[in-house]
Amino acid sequence: MRPSFEEELAIAQAFTDFINRQVGVYCDALTAFTGNKARIERHMAHVLRPSRSYVDDGVPHVMWASFEEPDRPEPLLHRIVPIKQFAEDNSERGYNHQQACWSAIVFLFAYWDENVRPALARARGVAPNAISVDAFGDLRLLRKAIIHNGGVLAKTEHRKLKLFGHLCSPDMQITPSHDEMHSVFCLVKKALAQVILAEALHLPGAPKLEDVAELTVQRVAPSRQP
Repeated sequence: MRPSFEEELAIAQAFTDFINRQVGVYCDALTAFTGNKARIERHMAHVLRPSRSYVDDGVPHVMWASFEEPDRPEPLLHRIVPIKQFAEDNSERGYNHQQACWSAIVFLFAYWDENVRPALARARGVAPNAISVDAFGDLRLLRKAIIHNGGVLAKTEHRKLKLFGHLCSPDMQITPSHDEMHSVFCLVKKALAQVILAEALHLPGAPKLEDVAELTVQRVAPSRQP
């Protein structure tokens, strides 16, 4: 075992914990979106709406979200949105879901590129660019499209994707489904496992890369000496 391997395991452990927390944040956000959508659909009577626009043909029902009680004389409104749009925004692949996916993709790549990869490079005594991983290269392309092109991945960039081509079509906006986003988290952890195990695969009993589903690093207390 090379001297830096335990250091690499600690880095991988911390990054795995970070990824798992992002999965939790993402899933909690989806739960909230679904709950908001259900509450509005089931409790229409609790929503303030202009009486005329509610019955007029072709005019959307309007939801008024307020920080104050609805019966107060001057409620402080912070959002007015058509109920249909609210339901769409809080549905799978809707605006809110899309924003949660984009945030996770951008955050995962930034944490890898600015924290994890430099730390692994220091442990190995190499330059950060010497550590190249397909999954994180794909995240870099997706992050660039999200930040600089409104989430639209150009055809030329789409051709460069190694693992995440299923997330969107060329020249189309990146709007992953829940299952597709789950695959991103799994593939990122699998990629991290491959990075850590890359130099140990020749050892007896080492797993095959294709058999690695994802990385799990268990916290083990140091053994006590008698």
